Amino acid sequence: MRGSIPLNPSFSLRGIVPIPRFLGIAAGIVALLALAVGGLRKELVLTLMNSVYIAVLAYSFLGVLILAGAHKKNALALSVRLAVRNISPGSRGELLLTRNGAGRGHFFRFPGILVRYELQLATRDGRIIRYVFDPDNLEEDQRFFPVRERGAYYSAHDGFIITDCLGFFRVSFPIPQDGGPRLLALPAPAEEPPPVYIQSGGNSQRTEFNFQRTDDLTDHRPYIPGDDPRRINWKLYGHGGELFVREGEPEPPPHSRLVILVDTQADPLLFTPETARSGVDLLCENALALALEYLDRGMDMQAGYTGGAIRGGSAAELAEALAYPAALPLSAGEDLPEVSDRGVLLLALPRDSGEPTALDRFLRKRGNKQGVDLVFLYRGEGLDEAAETCVRLYHQKAGFHVRCLRVR
Repeated sequence: MRGSIPLNPSFSLRGIVPIPRFLGIAAGIVALLALAVGGLRKELVLTLMNSVYIAVLAYSFLGVLILAGAHKKNALALSVRLAVRNISPGSRGELLLTRNGAGRGHFFRFPGILVRYELQLATRDGRIIRYVFDPDNLEEDQRFFPVRERGAYYSAHDGFIITDCLGFFRVSFPIPQDGGPRLLALPAPAEEPPPVYIQSGGNSQRTEFNFQRTDDLTDHRPYIPGDDPRRINWKLYGHGGELFVREGEPEPPPHSRLVILVDTQADPLLFTPETARSGVDLLCENALALALEYLDRGMDMQAGYTGGAIRGGSAAELAEALAYPAALPLSAGEDLPEVSDRGVLLLALPRDSGEPTALDRFLRKRGNKQGVDLVFLYRGEGLDEAAETCVRLYHQKAGFHVRCLRVR
């Protein structure tokens, strides 16, 4: 996994000593001060109340400490895995708890002291799934937890927790997990693929080339990825800026090759972290809709994203590939994957910053001979001006076909 997911600093263990929260420390100090004041002023009620309060704190501390020592071996023998790795946002994940060796049997506990297991998953851009359950009471309805957002979820924290019911003291035993993604919440394709006309790239495996050499516009049709580049009429391109091929086959060849890239960088001048994540979700949903449409036409489809590898092939593999993209700031140093033998359709968010980005570096390496279809895709009227500015800026580069598109 690229990058790191910060762990919650409260989930740590120093030996088996309970880690008091600020609330527990503050409550203890206040109780001791109140007890001292009650003793000095000889106020019996205040003294008795604070004596009881201190006794509760002492019981909570000792109860957590004793159970931590007693259950440490059993806690470290617990193992949690997810029953299904690939699911859809809005559905529920299912966890399976197993106990290895010494972990068999129930965990005894004292009144008021809770024994819990916490599962916490996180994406690279801060989407969190947190689920806490009783390991001795994992019934049918308690095995499931909600998954609300798309993304590749890695283990942020698995821990066996012992805490008092008032939340004053807590011990957490971290349970090690593998570093790979534990859950992929796959994007749902957009209801309708965006009206994107692809003009660049594409290789075919056509074995025969039967076309007429003519400049008559009626004997031409728009370029389709996979057409033989030798059939392009460059004179017409010079006049209108659109690619046409001399009339031949009306359908694309059976082995067209196309990759859809999602640029996940978001301009902090235009997007908050929340709207950036929503914008990247929008790109992934529309990228999947386009990929599935072209896959149905017989094209060889792949997908990639900023900071990741190119994956794809089948519809399921394309959906899985588009679960990984996470919103990144423009200042992130990650690049789009290089593509040398395929046509490229690149979806990006509008930006207002002039600093070089992964998109600029990719276009510079790609060059105008291979070309790129670049679409600035967004939702909401507030980004219209920035998107149109991006089109004017990038459309000046020869060989790059650029447009902006606002979707619902």
